[in-house]
Amino acid sequence: MTTKKRTVLGSLPGAGWVRPWMQLVEITCSAPVVIAYRTARMMTGGWPPSARDRREYTRMWQEKADAFGLAAVAAVTAPPKDTAKALGNIVGPVHKRVVSNRRRLAGG
Repeated sequence: MTTKKRTVLGSLPGAGWVRPWMQLVEITCSAPVVIAYRTARMMTGGWPPSARDRREYTRMWQEKADAFGLAAVAAVTAPPKDTAKALGNIVGPVHKRVVSNRRRLAGG
């Protein structure tokens, strides 16, 4: 009986699911932080909103539309055979936006 050594991470069963799951975990942790920063800014911004606040509000809505639009296209065009890769393509645009917003808002 011979056994085959697995040397590449991609050959391990379930290895394709690691990245999408890690992206989902990071979204789960980052989204409340982004919401908290933006809510705090809205509460302390005053009325009428400053030009900076108006840009942030516009950016907030545009990013949501763009990210979820890309995710929808990935979901519709993904081949049904490789579910882990499809999930990664669907979650990827949302993950990228949420994490970049958390970094940007935490720094500024």
